[in-house]
Amino acid sequence: MNDSDDNLGRFSALSDGIFAVIITIMVLALKIPTRNDGRALLELWPDLISYVVSYAFIAVVWLNHHHVFKHATALTGLLAWSNFANLFWISFIPFTTAWLASSRVASVPLTAYATVFLLVEMTYMVLMYESFRQRPSSDASTLGRRRMQWIRAWIMLSLFAFSALASFLPALVRMGLLGAFLILYTRPDPLSNRDVASESPSRERGQEARTQTRQARR
Repeated sequence: MNDSDDNLGRFSALSDGIFAVIITIMVLALKIPTRNDGRALLELWPDLISYVVSYAFIAVVWLNHHHVFKHATALTGLLAWSNFANLFWISFIPFTTAWLASSRVASVPLTAYATVFLLVEMTYMVLMYESFRQRPSSDASTLGRRRMQWIRAWIMLSLFAFSALASFLPALVRMGLLGAFLILYTRPDPLSNRDVASESPSRERGQEARTQTRQARR
């Protein structure tokens, strides 16, 4: 392993540790029901909803963060600082989650919550740019997958910005817009399986053609 690989590995491990600490802080902030019945648990619905959305967001961000880092070949200044900026805004999620829950999903805390999502996405896009730049490709399949990831990133950036600004919408609708990232981001590379599936029939047809050619020669 060369120095570049070692530095990237250590940097990725540092990022993983920060993700783990953020999730731990967030779960420790959950309130304990004041009574020992189901209704007391239901009264904590703002805490539970905000925690589930925040946990899912951090999980999906980590999956995509890990996937994008595979494209990087060197720990450049832009890669390091965009990653630190991304982790900086992710570290605000426990704070905005607790504020949103204590306010029972009020408008201003929800705006702050959505703004953090927006800033996480913006810094992640810089991380994407630098990682992809380090591993250029002329392969049509790879370029198509990267193009799809950029389209998806811009869609999510727009959704987060709209959710942060649309204070006229009901709170649960805005939370639903924030939760939309789960649909688009659960799979870091949405076209990978499709590419494999599309390549398999062509490979089979190629093998059949070669077999028929050999039989004809015989």
